[in-house]
Amino acid sequence: MYIINACDELYVHIALLFSAMTVHGIVFDDILVSSIIPIPKAKNINCTESTNYRGIALSSIFGKILDRIILSRYADKLITSQYQFGFKKSSSTAMCTMVLKETINYYTLNKGHMYSVFLDATKAFDKVKYCKLFQCLADRKLPSVVLRLLYKLYTSHVARVIWNGIQSRWFNVVNGVKQGGVLSHILFVFK
Repeated sequence: MYIINACDELYVHIALLFSAMTVHGIVFDDILVSSIIPIPKAKNINCTESTNYRGIALSSIFGKILDRIILSRYADKLITSQYQFGFKKSSSTAMCTMVLKETINYYTLNKGHMYSVFLDATKAFDKVKYCKLFQCLADRKLPSVVLRLLYKLYTSHVARVIWNGIQSRWFNVVNGVKQGGVLSHILFVFK
């Protein structure tokens, strides 16, 4: 909210900061940290089971702004498959469900056979390997200065867990796309 209502001079300073980060490949520490807050997945759950929680990462707003700029500027290099329904403008997983229902209906009416496979990718965002991700981005001819910046943002990322006001030690995040990151759903597809 503060950035949306800020004066124009702030945008100039943010642009200069991001330009310097891109040119020099240096990222300031505040953009590299996240605090993970465990949130219950549902009401009336067993609070003693860690699997009943979803970790929500609180990160710098500057990281989200930078992600939006990269996504906007390099959309042609970050385009995903036409068969991906989720996380796309003018598309949704509801459209995918409709296509599946229509396909099932077609084969049912024509007394045909249909086979399908479902994949549970619930924890897949956490499994993305950086070496493969950055090789895929390099193969898409993302400019080397942007690739270097993203590499620095991901390989230098540190996090901590905050639980009931108690903070864990900082730890290195060694794989996975950033939870809540604007680019995360697109980078996940490349793995």
